Order: sequence, then C-alpha cells, then structure tokens
Amino acid sequence: MNKKSSWLWPSLGAVSLGCTVLLLFGLGWALKDAWAPAAGIALPSATPQPAASSGDWADKRELLVTAVGDSLTRGTGDASGQGYVRGTVERLAKGLGKPVKLVNNLGINGLEASNLAIRLDDEGYKGALSQADLLLVTIGGNDLFHVAQNGGSLVDGGDIDAALLQKRLVGLKPRLETVFRKLRALNPNARIVYVGLYSPFYDVPALRESVGAVIDEWNGYARRLADADGGITVVPTYDLFETDVARYLSSDHFHPNADGYARIAERVAQSLL
Repeated sequence: MNKKSSWLWPSLGAVSLGCTVLLLFGLGWALKDAWAPAAGIALPSATPQPAASSGDWADKRELLVTAVGDSLTRGTGDASGQGYVRGTVERLAKGLGKPVKLVNNLGINGLEASNLAIRLDDEGYKGALSQADLLLVTIGGNDLFHVAQNGGSLVDGGDIDAALLQKRLVGLKPRLETVFRKLRALNPNARIVYVGLYSPFYDVPALRESVGAVIDEWNGYARRLADADGGITVVPTYDLFETDVARYLSSDHFHPNADGYARIAERVAQSLL
C-alpha cells in the first residue's frame, strides 16, 4: 500500500462518521419539540365535549324543547304571550331548517330555585324533561329579590337592600347547583341553556353598581357550574338591558316586554346555532 492510500481511507472514514453524527444531531433537533414540547408550544389538551350541541341534532328529524323556571319562562310581561321561549323555538326552527317542537312550558310565576328543585322530583316534570333534546331554564331572580325586598315597589327599586342581598348570596348559590344537578340527572344528554340574570334597576343610580355586582357574581357562579357540567350554556342577558332599560321592560319595571323577550330569544338562538 502506498503512502497516499495509507491516509486516504482513514480520512474518508472520519469524514463519513462526522457527517453521520451531524445528520443524526440535526434530525434529533428537528424532532425535539415533538418528543419534549416546550411550555410555550405544548400541544393543547383535548377540549371536553359537551353532553349535546346543535351539531348532535343533525340526525334528528325534529328537535324537542322543554322550558322550565320562573315568570321569565312563562313570558310574564309580554302582551303577545310569546315570551323568549316561543321566540327561541321559532328562531331555532328557521336556523336548523327542521321542526322544533315545544313539548311543554313549565314556567311558574314567582318560582324560586329551591321550589324548582322540589318540583323536579315530580313524575310529571320528569317525563317532560327527560324526553327533551333542549332544556331552557330561567331561575334565580325571585331568589335574589325576594330576600332583598322589604315590600317596596320595584318600579323605583323600592326597599331593595343591596347589602343584605350580598350577604345572603352565599346561601342562595347552592340552590342553583341543586337545580343544575337534578336537571342533568333527569336528562344526561340534553343541551341545557340557562338564561343569565339582568338588572331591572340599571336606571336607578343608587342600585346600579351594588345590585349589578351581585347579579354579576350570581351569573359567574352559574358559568362555573356550567363549565363543570360541560353541557350547559349560560346565555348572558345583562348587556341587553343596560342601554335604555325602560324600553325593554314591561310596566312593572321588572319583567321584559315583547321587545325585551325578543332580544333574549335572539341571543339564546345565536348561542345554539
């Protein structure tokens, strides 16, 4: 072997080995984020799927709806009798392009969450609620304002005691949790829509911030319960009545009028389509 050959092959071998090491290093660097993602680019965890959504209704020939709750479910204050429930049903039928049937409207004027929880044990309620694809719920307004009102007129805020309302709020929250839990037990697969509370006293300066803060806390609690369930939608309505609140309330200055209910129905339908 000549002198040139004696160093050529070792040199080529060293170069080849270096290239191989460099190639492996580059491949490892390219794949490192897949093997061990950094905090800022980690793959997101799976989003919990709701119990039901409008997408799950694609195979259904018609959608069955049951409404339950207080006077807002009943439609009190709307001279046309439509309320938000009928308005929502009509909008969903148009948006989904299929029949949407209101199985039952179980709204009761003056109903509180504690009373609703008891009624959910009745066989009549169980039958109407268990077959529905969608449950529409309004509850909580009477719980809040019955404990805070001392006989005054709601037209001007009366004797609403915001401090007492805030103090009692802790004891009222479990009522809503019980309602949500019982509704889910009665119907594991339905989409539940809870209509958030609004303030009918937004145009009363003495109550605007204090009552608004309590309502915001209640709605926030409802959203946390909804997140834990995964199949409950909390539809905000507070902003619908902030501007020119008197325009959207009935003569009792508490319940919505026809225009107010129409705004709620539109918001509910938008959340589902």
